[in-house]
Amino acid sequence: MSPRFSLIVLSYQSGAYLERCIEALLAQTTDDIEILLADNASTDGAPEAVVAKFPQVRLIQNGGNLGFAAGNNAAVRFAKGEWLGFINPDVFVHAHWLSEMAQAIQDYPHTHIFTSLQLDPQDQGVLDGAGDGMSFFGFPFRMGYRAARPAHIPVSEVFSPCGAAFLIKRSLFEALGGFYERFFMYCEDADLGYRARLRRERTLLIPQARVDHIGSATLGARSDFALFHGYRNRLWLFVKNTPAPVLWLMLVPHLLFSLSGALKDVLKGRGPVVGRALREAIGGLGAVMRDRHQLQSTRLLRSTDLLSQFSWDLRLILRRGLDLRSPK
Repeated sequence: MSPRFSLIVLSYQSGAYLERCIEALLAQTTDDIEILLADNASTDGAPEAVVAKFPQVRLIQNGGNLGFAAGNNAAVRFAKGEWLGFINPDVFVHAHWLSEMAQAIQDYPHTHIFTSLQLDPQDQGVLDGAGDGMSFFGFPFRMGYRAARPAHIPVSEVFSPCGAAFLIKRSLFEALGGFYERFFMYCEDADLGYRARLRRERTLLIPQARVDHIGSATLGARSDFALFHGYRNRLWLFVKNTPAPVLWLMLVPHLLFSLSGALKDVLKGRGPVVGRALREAIGGLGAVMRDRHQLQSTRLLRSTDLLSQFSWDLRLILRRGLDLRSPK
């Protein structure tokens, strides 16, 4: 009999945290699960050591560094569950994380994406994230990042899940075509949630489904790698997913905020990275536009309905505040 939940951890040189991540998944109070450890050709020996210690974990060798998108997509082909859980290797789920997610699935049967409340491992009073928002100028942002944890957070609709720890129904994931592999890394979660919205799907934040997230443990928050993929992928995300009437409305603010951020990074001496990212972003627009045409031809959500789902409060966006909507 197939498990209900397939929990996928994608690793790449994640030895410092991987064993603890897997231990937390094995300690879940819900036992109808399988755990898949997909590895992007790590050389630290951590995946093999984890599977030797926990033989119930299935190791999938991707054979190269495929990045987040393709690496996870490859793992899904081996998954048997009705629901897919994607968990970063520097995430430690709390004991009742999956049981809270299972309860949410029961309580909200017409919702097919659920995201976690992310906490600072060193201080449970500080948020690491509460789902992702989408600004009115087309930049995704992690809501609640480094904010004080409120005394009460209700179950809420958010624009998209945070890729650190979320669940999605397998049938929806496959209908969406999985993660967008042109990204390689960064923005895949916002892109997946955006594409789901265009199909009239939503994402719910389940505040009782808690995880500790170290964050940037593998790559570094503002490394050249992160900076490059952030600039490139944000432009592709915006162009590919945003319907034409909304795209033209948001284009000027999107370009202004992009150029403002680029100028700040150039003044910090990071001009070569920014320049390379923008050149590749523009050079790849032909392929992205072809993907856009296919995506927009199957869109179900009206442009006017999409506008109401963006965050419009600039102060909230800049401080990465919580834009939580009541589930209907």
